[in-house]
Amino acid sequence: MSVTARRGVRGPSRRARAERRTARGLLAAVVSVAGLVVAACGAQTSGGDHQTLHPGGGAILNTTSVGDLIAAFSHAGLAVPNAHDVGPQKCPQIGCIDAVDTDTVSIMKFPSTGKAELYAASIPRMFQVEDVVLMFSSAVSPEARRGYEQVAKHTIR
Repeated sequence: MSVTARRGVRGPSRRARAERRTARGLLAAVVSVAGLVVAACGAQTSGGDHQTLHPGGGAILNTTSVGDLIAAFSHAGLAVPNAHDVGPQKCPQIGCIDAVDTDTVSIMKFPSTGKAELYAASIPRMFQVEDVVLMFSSAVSPEARRGYEQVAKHTIR
């Protein structure tokens, strides 16, 4: 007979010991999963990363220029009439690095996805891919808009 049993004091029940083991196992599992998530977020991928540095020092997600998008839209048969550079007028106000307006769509490239998201959230009839925002004229039909969106996705990614 144990000392605690002789004194009338009982140790933890089987159930309490099992619950502690379960809690320790669950904690270990959560810590392991958290470690894997942190490790995965910090992992570098090879091959697909083609980031370059913006003149201001930040990473540019893609090397697609506003001019590349205009050319891709035109090549796909989408209208881009009266394209003209509005970067010097627009970019200081909205924080973009390049901008072109046409009669159908305005294209703005930002230094980061976050800046593009912030701007895109404030305007109607827009489409965003990474660091690029397209803003459509009200004259552009939903069907035509989908065409611009598909070409932009394909060109940027």
